[in-house]
Formats: sequence, structure tokens, C-alpha cells
Amino acid sequence: MALVRSVRSTFSPEIGIDLGTANTVIYERGSGVLLCEPSVVAYDGDDSVMSVGRAAKEMDGRAPGRIRVVRPLRGGTISDFRAAHVLIRTLVDRALNARPRLIPRIVACVPGCATDIECKAVEESARAAGVRATTFLPQAVAAAVGAGVDITTTQGRMVVDIGGGTTEIAVLALSGVVAMESIKVGGDYLDNAIAARLHAEHFRIGPLTAEALKIKLGFAGRPPGRAPARISGFDIVAGAPRSREVSETLVGEAMAEGIDRIVRAVWAVLEQTPPDLSADLLEGGITLTGGGAQITGLAGELALRTNVPTVVAPEPLVCVARGAGEVLGSPTLLERLGPSADRLSRWYQSLRIGMRESYSP
Repeated sequence: MALVRSVRSTFSPEIGIDLGTANTVIYERGSGVLLCEPSVVAYDGDDSVMSVGRAAKEMDGRAPGRIRVVRPLRGGTISDFRAAHVLIRTLVDRALNARPRLIPRIVACVPGCATDIECKAVEESARAAGVRATTFLPQAVAAAVGAGVDITTTQGRMVVDIGGGTTEIAVLALSGVVAMESIKVGGDYLDNAIAARLHAEHFRIGPLTAEALKIKLGFAGRPPGRAPARISGFDIVAGAPRSREVSETLVGEAMAEGIDRIVRAVWAVLEQTPPDLSADLLEGGITLTGGGAQITGLAGELALRTNVPTVVAPEPLVCVARGAGEVLGSPTLLERLGPSADRLSRWYQSLRIGMRESYSP
């Protein structure tokens, strides 16, 4: 039996995909992270795909008019179906191109705020990319598993996954979701806030510069005292390109509203949590995952404002994809997560049964 599973995984791989607004991460159990690239597609004209992933992102804000740079996902869900098909197909092929294989099976992670129609778009994109079967899993559940949090016990554990488009907060116990909140605030929201703050000072910057400022100077809570960063952009008053220094205080002020929304969402989940499980969190704490978990001081600020110990998971950026791959590679865990996962699969099954009954002679 073990030999059969080994042969099947070699030629028909089972992979976890975190199809994120900012990055797509592909993970295979036993092999680790196969790929982590930006969720960006660049077109030369209307139809010709020019590049996908990192190369496409480098064109964002720099490309001439004939080159169209597209982010297929907004707020954690697909906004451009055609570009999403290209993104998934290209990155799956890129991740698995080193070996002969049959059609892969995937676990795709979706935000808690995703509707059935949005989930359907993900499955159709995966099918267009040549995936034989798609299982859905809430991002927060996958993030917890990928962070090494044991969600099968009676002890309540909380995970906060801060991605590019959404922040997912969930309290988990006995392989189920006890309380969950999903808000459309993530890394992109913070980038836009930084760009807007500088625009209010009559200085315009592009998305890549805003992201670089967030990574270099972003923080939550007290400023750590880092030196200003010099950036280049467009001085609206002078009507010409200029360079200027940006302090970490300015960046922190720009990010403060978004950070506050995340903290308030965590509080909302804590208020929904049964008292006994809330007490468990004083011991188990909050685990931060996702790219936003790396914001300087965020774990400390969250712990201070919620009175719950907070830690950042190891390799937070890949926790969701790793968790998806681990769940798919563990049939027992996948079965336990059944009530939380495959929401769309059950919806599809009922739809197909209804269609068969409607069209049966």
C-alpha cells in the first residue's frame, strides 16, 4: 500500500496551493515549498502572455502602454478569470516541470469571506490548469496546520493569517472552526495607505516603492528608531521627478488604521469565543502567519492590546500552502476537517444531482 501511494505521489502529485493576492505558494508534502512567486501576469497587447510571476511583478508601474500588468486576485478572490487560469497553469507547470507526471490533485485555500461563486471561479481556474481534483480549505485552518499548531485537541488555539488581500482570524479546536472572522485588510491595503499618505504630501510613488517602505520601515506600536529611507517618486508641486527621505514615523502613521482594523477583528473573534476556550488562549496564545506577520512589533502590539500571548510562526509566508499540503497528505486529518473543508465540493455535488434529476428521462 505504501508503495502504491509513493508511485501515485511521484506521477500524480498532491499539492497545496496558497493562491494569494500578493503571492502564490505551491507546497508538496515530502518535498517542501516548490515555488513562491508573485500573483501577477503581464500581457503584451490583449492576448499574448509575456511573463508570469516575479518577472511580471517587476514590470508593475514601469511598463509601456502596450504591456498590461494584471493581478488576477483582489481581496483574496479572483477578479480576472482569464489571468487566473494563466497564473495557476503556469505556476503549477513551473513547480512540477522537473519530473514526468499525471494530472495533479490540489488543496486550494480560500478566505472565509469567499462566496460559493468565488470558490467556483477558483475551481474552474484550477481545472483549466489541468488539475484533476480540487479540495477547498479555509485559509485560517491551513495556516494553523502549516504553523505546527495542533488543532485536533480540545484546547482552543487562535491563528491570525495576514495575507496580501485579507486577514483571516480563527479559533480552532477538535479539528473545527469555533469562531472566525475575515476582513479585506492585508498587505495591499497597507501599501495603498502608505502611497496615499505620501500623496497627501504631494509626492506620488508606485506600488513597488510603497511595498518596499512597508517592509523596511513599517511597524506596529512604538517606532523602533530606524533611519529614514530615501525614495524616488514624482513631486506633484514641482511637476517633476524627485527623491526625498521618508521617516518610519510617517510609514507607521499611514499603517496605523489598517493595523487597528486587524486588532479590532481579533477582538471580535475573542468576543465570539466560548469562555473556556478563551481561557485556553492564555496558554496556547495567538499564532501569526502570512507575510503581514513579519511587520515589526505587530506580535507585541497584538499581545498588549488583547492580553493574549502572541508569536510569529516559523516561515509565516508559506504556512498556508504548507498546511494545505500536509492536510491533503494526511487522509485522517482531511476527514476530520470535512465539516470545515470542501464547502464548494458539497455544493457542486448537490447541484449536479439536481441537474441529473432534472434532465433524467
